[in-house]
Amino acid sequence: MLHAALDAGITFIDTAPVYGTDGLGESMLADLRSERDNLVLATKCGYDIAAERRFPGQSERPHDWRPESIRQQCEESLRRLGTDRIDLYQLHNPRIEPILADDLWAELVALRSAGKVRELGVALGPAIGWVEEGSSAIDHRPIASLQTVFNILEQEPGLTFAARQRVEAGEVGLISRVPHASDALTGKVTPDTVFDPKDHRAHRNRDNMLDNFEKAETLEFLWRPETGRSISQAAIAGILANPAFVSALPTVNTVADIHEFAAASDLPLGESERRELEALWSRNFDHADRYEMPLKASR
Repeated sequence: MLHAALDAGITFIDTAPVYGTDGLGESMLADLRSERDNLVLATKCGYDIAAERRFPGQSERPHDWRPESIRQQCEESLRRLGTDRIDLYQLHNPRIEPILADDLWAELVALRSAGKVRELGVALGPAIGWVEEGSSAIDHRPIASLQTVFNILEQEPGLTFAARQRVEAGEVGLISRVPHASDALTGKVTPDTVFDPKDHRAHRNRDNMLDNFEKAETLEFLWRPETGRSISQAAIAGILANPAFVSALPTVNTVADIHEFAAASDLPLGESERRELEALWSRNFDHADRYEMPLKASR
């Protein structure tokens, strides 16, 4: 799949030490050494990957934001990646405390000054929200990017971040996580799909998922046969229609997924489609929600 991505023209690869056992999400990328100068490698810091999860299953591991720990985490990521620099180094699912920690950011800037990382970023999660964390990082920290959950059905707080001055000025680019709304926008699952308890989608509120499936029905004009787009491609094209979003990070399981998703950037939304999408969003897709998704926050 990695080589298929390169062949498809994908040059930005986002990973993290917690993706896979013992940092596998990073170490498997070392096989791409011959392509290193053609790639933008992004990884993350913050989690103690040697610690146990707080609860079995999908729960998070403990964070360790001490400056000395972050420096060690960076060195370990460089070793696993088999590279001498990380192009984008992101705080992984931070709460407000590390965003406000001056000593942490001094260490991150030192890593950048030493050439170990080229740019800094923040990846918000794991759920939707973290408005204070994202806005504070954009406004007050030397970041080049902010990852947030954003898709054409779930546009907040992405639109709030897009309106920040540094984003509008092009100093900070936004990156979309969960661009297919947990598969409500791929056609791969239906409202009747029952997810395995180990699947992160099983933790989504069922009424929220049903709301999203019904809202998606109003967007079929984006993937009518004459558009040339699949539903998955329309979902990505809808994100890229917002100039604040510089990239989208879809879940990829097969080479066929790579070919399909990569082609989305060649099928941009037209102006009338973009306006209609904005109008439907402003009217909540003419839908009465069963469940209003709360925005997560540190406090």
